[in-house]
Amino acid sequence: MRITVEITKIVHSSFVILLTLFFGTSMLVMTPKPVNAQGKELSERGKAADTNKDGLIQESEARGPLAANFDDMDCDKNGGLDGAEISGFFSGSGCPEKAIKDSGKLKTAKKITSQGKKPTPRGRPPQAVKLGDVVSKLSSETYQIVGRVVALQSGVLSARISGTINLVSVAVGERVKKGSMVAKLAAGRLITERKRAVALLNRQNAVLRVQKTALKNVKRELSRMKSLLKSAAFSRARFEDLEGLVSEKTAQVLEKNAQVAEALASLERIDIDIRDATIRAPFEGIIIQKHVEVGTYVNTGAPIVTLINDRLLEIEIDVPSARINTLKTNTLARIILDNGDRVSAVVRAIIPREDLRTRTRPVRLRPEVKPTTKPFADNQAVLVELPLTSDRPVLTVSKDAVIRRANGNVVYVVNGATASMRSVRVGRGIGDHFQILSGLKAGEKVVVRGNERLGGGGKVRVVR
Repeated sequence: MRITVEITKIVHSSFVILLTLFFGTSMLVMTPKPVNAQGKELSERGKAADTNKDGLIQESEARGPLAANFDDMDCDKNGGLDGAEISGFFSGSGCPEKAIKDSGKLKTAKKITSQGKKPTPRGRPPQAVKLGDVVSKLSSETYQIVGRVVALQSGVLSARISGTINLVSVAVGERVKKGSMVAKLAAGRLITERKRAVALLNRQNAVLRVQKTALKNVKRELSRMKSLLKSAAFSRARFEDLEGLVSEKTAQVLEKNAQVAEALASLERIDIDIRDATIRAPFEGIIIQKHVEVGTYVNTGAPIVTLINDRLLEIEIDVPSARINTLKTNTLARIILDNGDRVSAVVRAIIPREDLRTRTRPVRLRPEVKPTTKPFADNQAVLVELPLTSDRPVLTVSKDAVIRRANGNVVYVVNGATASMRSVRVGRGIGDHFQILSGLKAGEKVVVRGNERLGGGGKVRVVR
């Protein structure tokens, strides 16, 4: 076996030597294919993007830089990108050369090269970009902020007297009208006290009538004694006694009048307690909590139910202090509900109280509720669209123009056909624009598309 291999090697070497002597050395030199004519096969990443598996990246399949520079990269204009076209664009060698199959054309090409003509240098083509303007104007934006529903009438109904709950006539979630009964305390003891107070008042009135009659009789006798002043029947001692008796009877009548008034006040207080034993709704609303049950003993001030007026509501939002100066009362706003419905609202008041932690101020809005509007709930979260207009011009640029870097924000400013990178200081967002605090001037052109591959800047080609 080893002898056979050695013989084969000797024969092969002899055949090569004969070919060299007969055809010359040029026969053994193979002309390599142009590098750019090879490698048309897509990379593994390109194959993953090739959804229709036709070996090309179609325009509908292109993403990122491929989509932004598709027309420049499609050298043969066949509507697809192969591996060579992609490689040539990103390596900076440009479009791939087509393989020259005709030997005559190949010789001509070699001859031209041998005559000293240099091939056209190839470099990376200018980056295709779209531009936007740096604008200075009064900004008008719709500021979205989360607010909450606030009930203007809500509170806990408490017991005004002590006693045992005898009746609770409402349930949680039930709507009540103004003045309707909510609960009732046992009033038997109060009714008995009232009867006693009435009897006491009647007795005091009777005594008062007796004393008034006695005072009247003493006054009449004193008057008769005065008429006998010049008569022999006049008695000075009797006259003075009658004067003292009149004063005494007058004082007794005054004291009894006070006792009658005291008894009357006690009766009125009992009547108030009897009236307070029945707890009534002070306004129309819905019972949202019940604190007692029948048989519960409560003291004065104990909570009975919690009532809320769901038809008298406002919206409260916390607006940043930096934006509050552009907001005015009677400004028309819009409320977005959970189901997508929109309700108009008007700014009623700007509360002059600031939260030091959040640097915000409360603003109250009055919603214009229609009969078809979904009912609000107390403390419900809603989204408020608040129109705000700046009181001075603001320098803005499209958000697409700003690129965030580790050392800050940058934009690419275009002057002629060259883009240069510039650092900027960005403020708040205004719609699809950023406020520019420094770094740009009004009227400058900035790159809003294609800036992700500009690096430090360079030549650009503006497309629309």
